[in-house]
Amino acid sequence: MKSRGFLAAAAIGAASVSPAPSYAQSFHVTLAEVQALFQSRDLGARRMVQESLKHAGYYNGTIDGAWGPGTAAAFRALMASDRYQRHAPTWTFAPEVQVSETMFFLTSDAYM
Repeated sequence: MKSRGFLAAAAIGAASVSPAPSYAQSFHVTLAEVQALFQSRDLGARRMVQESLKHAGYYNGTIDGAWGPGTAAAFRALMASDRYQRHAPTWTFAPEVQVSETMFFLTSDAYM
């Protein structure tokens, strides 16, 4: 009798708990999403990203913190790079985090 009550309570409890979202696969990050995130950051963060892109050889423009053709081209090149292509498909966290990881990819030691 006691074990039936426990099992019934466990089944009811398990049925009422919503599962956490699962991001079992990589989300395809778009340039438009990276641009929106870039433009939402403060000037210092935007400059840091451009400096990282420049240091890695993707960006040749002025470090001004503005999204323009040079920054867009740099992110296109970064996202097409072998290193990014090796790492991005393994990401399983939330899509918005994957966009952030793309923007700050060159500033993280994890991908060096």
